[in-house]
Amino acid sequence: MAWAARNGVEAAVSKFGVSAPTVQSWQAREPADKKAAGAILKRKGAAQRRSAERARHGRRYSVAEKEAVLEKAVADGVTAAAEELGTSRWSIYEWRRRQQSATTAKEREQALAPRSSRPRHNGRRLSEERYHLIAETWQKNQALGPRQVRNQLRRNHGLRVGTSTVRKVMEEHGYVPPKITVERRSVRRYEAVRPNQQVHLDFLHFFVHKAKVYLLLIEDDYSRFLVGWALCEGERAQPVIEAVDEAIRRHGKPEQMVIDGGSGFFSWRGQSQLERVCGDYGIDFIKASKKGSNSKLEALNANVRKELLSRVEFADLADARQHVARWVHAYNFERVHEGLGGLLVPADRYFGRSEEVLAQLERGEPVAAPGPAAPETRTLELFRVLSRGGRPELWLLGDQIWPTSQPS
Repeated sequence: MAWAARNGVEAAVSKFGVSAPTVQSWQAREPADKKAAGAILKRKGAAQRRSAERARHGRRYSVAEKEAVLEKAVADGVTAAAEELGTSRWSIYEWRRRQQSATTAKEREQALAPRSSRPRHNGRRLSEERYHLIAETWQKNQALGPRQVRNQLRRNHGLRVGTSTVRKVMEEHGYVPPKITVERRSVRRYEAVRPNQQVHLDFLHFFVHKAKVYLLLIEDDYSRFLVGWALCEGERAQPVIEAVDEAIRRHGKPEQMVIDGGSGFFSWRGQSQLERVCGDYGIDFIKASKKGSNSKLEALNANVRKELLSRVEFADLADARQHVARWVHAYNFERVHEGLGGLLVPADRYFGRSEEVLAQLERGEPVAAPGPAAPETRTLELFRVLSRGGRPELWLLGDQIWPTSQPS
């Protein structure tokens, strides 16, 4: 453009090989480009002035400089002192307030001393008491993850703390996050609507030294409460029937019983002993045929392995029975369950305390480990009316009272 202005458009075309219309269009746009460039420079200059202004106001003054500024403010006024000495009026007012609020000689010396811009109290800093409480809760059951420990703290101590904070404390004490691959399955969730509507039975195999042992677990579908268990030397029908009888004696009769094809539950010819017992009690006997039908108990078996079997070496069968009994009690009454929302234990749901416990947690109150509910506080279903095949039935305390005999 400078060459075209000095020597003409034709000379610029012949020298640089650019068409004449292009050079003319550049000449037409030149004033607007210069104006835009000037605006940009102007904005940059204003930003630099604002930055310099912020830097000037952000300057740190010594005690002697602050005293000189205050003396100038007393003599000429705050505004004049601020304009002449390059400080802000708010800083002068703040320095004056500090001087006037000091009552002792030591306070007067510290009144104008430089102060840190950081807050005195950091709300994100974890107190020593909370730190040790998190570590202690995890060390009691190191199979729990950060979210379970967080929920356990809220339930047992009324302490609200973030999952990331819990994870950080756990990692400082040796926690290593597991590397697992979650298998994606189609969502197909079933859950009973009341306690004792459906129970699941399954065996878990493990070894005590070189002897193979079988742990039978009986789980309530609605609450995940373990209504019964037994430690057996084999998958035989007799210990299964004894465990079922004991569970019914303690917690009442379930409406349905779901089993897999294990030899202790199933018979290849005719009815199994357990099926006949269920028929005598009036319990629907269901064999799980679809994948995932017994998934709740499979997840329970995995928790038993993770929280008990992989962490304790049993001396003998009696020692194993004692450890299993303690674990079952902690599972039922103390350990929070993710399948129940993360804050409830199976006993809360089984004994009808869910709403009471959640309300207590919402108020920030810790929840004591519950025991079995007293008869005067437990809600029991005494009387039922059913229609089976179009015929009415009356049931009282789990026993059919009318009709007394099945019609032929």
